[in-house]
Amino acid sequence: MDYRDDSDNGLGFGALGMALVAGAMAGAAVALLFAPQSGDRTREQLRHQANRAWDRVASSRERINERVEELLDTIAIYSEELVEKGKEITEKERQRLNDGIAMARKELDRLRRKLSRLD
Repeated sequence: MDYRDDSDNGLGFGALGMALVAGAMAGAAVALLFAPQSGDRTREQLRHQANRAWDRVASSRERINERVEELLDTIAIYSEELVEKGKEITEKERQRLNDGIAMARKELDRLRRKLSRLD
């Protein structure tokens, strides 16, 4: 089974976080270059943008951790099911083997009786 999330575009989680931080930094640089406002106001906006970027990274981390937990739970469930199916198959095969041995013993007894009559 394939448990990959179809929404994944190939970026790793670290790359996603770095992209968010880089985007926030680029936005801050553009804001500095084109801001017609005071330095205090600009610094406040930069702090706000950095905090928002950090919140997005933290939120992404939480979602990733939740998804990993869900996948681990799914793997545990399927593992338990496979072990149970393996036990069932093993029990069926053991029974077939025992049935085969019983049939072979009956045939061996029949042949012994037949041989004993020939003596």
